[in-house]
Amino acid sequence: MAQGALAFVASACCGVFAFVMLFSWASLSGIEMALRYNHVLRTVDPLVLDTPGLKFVGPFSTLIRYPKTLQTMAYSREDRDLLDGRTKDGLPLVLGVTFQYQLQSKGLYHLYRRYERNIGDYVNLFRLVGIHIVTEAATNYTAYEFFNEKQKIALKMQAKLNEYFKTHLFADVNSLQINEDDLPEAFDSTIKLAASTKQKRIQMEQQREAKKVEFATAIIVAAAQANVTVQNATGQVHQIFAQGRADAAIISTYVDAEVQAYGAVKEALGSSPGEILDFIWYDSLGGGGVGSNTAQGKGVNMLVGVNPSAYISENKG
Repeated sequence: MAQGALAFVASACCGVFAFVMLFSWASLSGIEMALRYNHVLRTVDPLVLDTPGLKFVGPFSTLIRYPKTLQTMAYSREDRDLLDGRTKDGLPLVLGVTFQYQLQSKGLYHLYRRYERNIGDYVNLFRLVGIHIVTEAATNYTAYEFFNEKQKIALKMQAKLNEYFKTHLFADVNSLQINEDDLPEAFDSTIKLAASTKQKRIQMEQQREAKKVEFATAIIVAAAQANVTVQNATGQVHQIFAQGRADAAIISTYVDAEVQAYGAVKEALGSSPGEILDFIWYDSLGGGGVGSNTAQGKGVNMLVGVNPSAYISENKG
């Protein structure tokens, strides 16, 4: 009887032990990190579990899970939580902002100890801190800067959020976007008009610069054409001089040849200088004389050695 009771107790203990051991395991995914919480002692193990897989958490313990990936905090019209603020110059400003943050695994235990009365309370804290920092940062910029330098302002807001979150909230703010920045309608209309006027001025300046380039190009082309004209004129001058020198050489050669020919005739005929000059005269006239009644003479002959003004006419019949 006693042995049966002992065997039953032993079996019951083994069953309880197996049951406890069965529920002492938990799985962790790749996008999670966790802290181990003991329900009996109501304590949290400071060791952060951030590698995926099956984890032994021990009896009466569970995992408090936190996201390991980027999370988004949005203040949008859809969520009815747009931010009301003012610009540096005092104009009312309605902001719609979104920023992405990521919890630090090394600071997860401190985040839990300081801010987690209930699991997930840190999200509401992050939202309130984000509202305060963004609306305070907005007061450093004028309405004109919000209209023209939105991306620059977003980067500075992100840097300011990241500095505070990293120091006090054990998280990193990786990016921030300004999705809406509603300014008073009168200012918005004036800014748009000013931007349109500025754009037109830029277009006119660009056209002016284009005309400057066009005119400068025309001057260069005109100068090049002038150089071509001068070069052509210079070439023509050289051509005329060359042609003149060539003609002069030809005439000189021809005259020299005639002088030699007439000299040979003079020597062959034994003529006096006066006679050879008369010969040259008649030869240059092609055999005709010059007189006042030349047009009336029908038959005219030239005789060598006769006075040039003397003519012999032949009348038939």
